[in-house]
Amino acid sequence: MFDHMAHPNSAPSQPPPPQKVLRFDKAYLKSLPGILKIVVLICNIAGFICIKISWAFISAIFYNILYWGGNIVTGFLLLMYTFHFVEKYDRLPWLKCEFVYCGVMCLAFVGTSIFATTLGESTGYAVGFFGLCSIIAFGLDCFLKYKAWKRGLPPQ
Repeated sequence: MFDHMAHPNSAPSQPPPPQKVLRFDKAYLKSLPGILKIVVLICNIAGFICIKISWAFISAIFYNILYWGGNIVTGFLLLMYTFHFVEKYDRLPWLKCEFVYCGVMCLAFVGTSIFATTLGESTGYAVGFFGLCSIIAFGLDCFLKYKAWKRGLPPQ
């Protein structure tokens, strides 16, 4: 007759797990990993503009390939973190993948920035400077991802 009433000896039910919702989070853009991704995008665009006005065609080819690959993947990762896709698809090894990506990009920027700087002129030095800024940003992000991965932290 009173089946809907709680029995005094029954255990309370567990609350349902929180739903993973896609949402825009501008707080990520103010966090250190978000700032590093924005710095990388800005430095890549500035370096790309500088290398386009230079006369060094061989360096421009390598830097263009690195620029486009880096900007596409970094922009994709920035969107994934900003809209919380990372939380929704938490079974993927985000930290490992981003650690490897940042390490590879850091080493690639070392090579192309040195090559662009040795070709001389003011545009080569500017490309080297923006490449150095990208190296620092990628290196710091790589270090942060490595520490978070080893600690077993969630990606976001």
